[in-house]
Amino acid sequence: MPDWLPDNLAALVVFKPIRIVLLIIAAFVLRRVLHRMINRSVRRAVDRPLTSRNQMAQKLIDATTVSAERRKQRIESLGSLASSAVSFVIFLVALLMILAEMGFNITTLIAGTSVVAVTLAFGMQSIVKDLVSWVFMLVEDQLGVGDYVDMEKASGVVEAIGLRVTELRDKDGTVWYVRNGEIVRVGNYSQGGPGEPPAEVEPEPA
Repeated sequence: MPDWLPDNLAALVVFKPIRIVLLIIAAFVLRRVLHRMINRSVRRAVDRPLTSRNQMAQKLIDATTVSAERRKQRIESLGSLASSAVSFVIFLVALLMILAEMGFNITTLIAGTSVVAVTLAFGMQSIVKDLVSWVFMLVEDQLGVGDYVDMEKASGVVEAIGLRVTELRDKDGTVWYVRNGEIVRVGNYSQGGPGEPPAEVEPEPA
């Protein structure tokens, strides 16, 4: 047996390579467990029928309920975002713990990376704003693919809702790319109400 290999359980517990391997395994196991929980929650949310406890709530649901397919897409998108966020946090924490096991000064490292992170965040604030706006558009169901919407400076049928931009096709066939963070007002003709889309434009089916 090599001299560097621990010969008892107590020494094995404090053996750094073993601890690092255990940290990596724990990170992957935790990620898998949380992803399974998120996927299960997404499936339950998709399969769960919309219900209400009283007549007033039922009327509100009837007025605002979207199609099952659109609701499914929205919930799955939020679930995918949650899974990505969980993976990022778990691996970041695992990386910091591994560096600590290897003898690096985590406090100094975090202080140094914080300056870089603040600089990057300041430069990427418009991207972060677009991403946050995308999340709120999904949660609040402001619009969906196939809806005819008016965004003040551009209007048309929604063809795609991305992390950064929303694509609209107007009556002339022109595709408009509107940054999510710049959307301050949305008029959705496809969600009901007294207004209707312009006669010359027919919204594409969702």
